Amino acid sequence: MPLAATFALLFLARSAPADRYRFVLYGDCRDGHEVHRKLVALMMKEHPAFVIQTGDLVHKGTNEDNWKTYDEITGEMRSKIPIYPARGNHDFGGDGYDSRIDFKIESGDKKHYSFTRGKWHFVSLDVDEHENYGPSGEEYKWMVADLEKASKAKQDIAVFFHVPPYSIGSHGSDKDVRATLCPVFAKYGVTLVLNGHDHIYYRTQRDGITYIVSGGGGAPLYPVNPKEGAIDGDQYLSTNHIVVFDVDGDTMKAEALKADGTPFDHFEVHGRSH
Repeated sequence: MPLAATFALLFLARSAPADRYRFVLYGDCRDGHEVHRKLVALMMKEHPAFVIQTGDLVHKGTNEDNWKTYDEITGEMRSKIPIYPARGNHDFGGDGYDSRIDFKIESGDKKHYSFTRGKWHFVSLDVDEHENYGPSGEEYKWMVADLEKASKAKQDIAVFFHVPPYSIGSHGSDKDVRATLCPVFAKYGVTLVLNGHDHIYYRTQRDGITYIVSGGGGAPLYPVNPKEGAIDGDQYLSTNHIVVFDVDGDTMKAEALKADGTPFDHFEVHGRSH
């Protein structure tokens, strides 16, 4: 990129209002390294303020070579752009995942945390074990307190974690996650929930909340089965992809892109104050 163009991008990034920015969503890169490389290059071309990763960064959390490969693929991007992950079931074991939570968080710890950008408050959860995210768990208590604080502050709220409460991929909807967490999301005015785990793209709206499964980051793709719970208006595709969100105040305009950059879904998400 010419030096003048680089300075122009830096000027625009620094002069943009705090509540106007772009972020990118993807998940489940795991061991699909060549696809992952393509998606990282695509994400960097979008010049996001940050990236959200919905889990399964590697195939086996206890394998240090897996983490070295992840670092090699994402290293340049991570040196320029913060990546906020949620821990997936493949990320467990060792200290590989924890050691890559190297950014400042407002509240929580390396397994569950929150941060704010502009009018939006983002919450990352770990939902692998019910004793953690269930009502008697410390994470659940932290989550409720964090959501209540954000709600009282009239912030718009987005939550991301690995296992989806609504999905039509091979794993399908996790009914326990749905029963435990979705009523809490509705109570505190969450308007966007981002998940992975199923290696597909799926977008649905339930009870006024937009739910997105983005698990097309490189792991073997799963088929979609709309007979397993899809409703009118849902969008879905089995493809490697990213989702680009352009935030302007309480409104997000989003575009889902295949690995070659071809768009295949467009939608908007509005915060509750819209």
